[in-house]
Amino acid sequence: MKDLVTLLTDDLLGTGLACVKRFVRQLHVHVIICDLPSACSSYIPCLSLILPTHLTQKDFGCIDVFVNCASITLSQQIFEHSFENFNRIIDVNTNGTYNMIQHMIPLMVNNEIIINMSYVAAFEGRRGQTVYATSKEVIVKMARPLAEELASMNICVCDIVPDVFDTSLLRELHVKVSNIPGDFSLFSARLGDSDEFAQVVQTIVENPLVNDISIRVDALLRMPSE
Repeated sequence: MKDLVTLLTDDLLGTGLACVKRFVRQLHVHVIICDLPSACSSYIPCLSLILPTHLTQKDFGCIDVFVNCASITLSQQIFEHSFENFNRIIDVNTNGTYNMIQHMIPLMVNNEIIINMSYVAAFEGRRGQTVYATSKEVIVKMARPLAEELASMNICVCDIVPDVFDTSLLRELHVKVSNIPGDFSLFSARLGDSDEFAQVVQTIVENPLVNDISIRVDALLRMPSE
């Protein structure tokens, strides 16, 4: 993976930050972050922040790996969910994912990889997640047709489908892991560490036969419906 160019969209407070740390520090991968400048963590060394795609092409030539992690969520039942909030979630999670893929394809030359992040709500949405679950299921459904359409360009498309991870974002929201409801009786009886998400990304990148697949990363954790 050394010297690969990876573009990642994320708020850098969750699983995306773990990807940046692993790729830069351990794998010596060039990382480009597509996000607001205020979101960048200054303590990550060798970090490039480039927003316009033409700058990316000028400086790096092409994108080898595109990791699409940017996402927002809002838990509200339909009785109280405004159409404005509906549009915002769909616009970021669904339209944003599709839009970024369209812009990345011209920068991907050969044997490249697109990794989108969905969420277990795509399969098991809970009360208050009607809109969020919808936005994430669309991402899962994209994988197959995208993989077929991009096969002639040797571009693979995969999804990672995580549940709640113990991240800095979770801690910033002052959510105690011990207060998260769920069945922790099954192995491995804990929330995932954000670096374990990054390990899944690495596995997908390193294995050329992984294509058109949605990988659940939740250790059998099942949340209650409420």
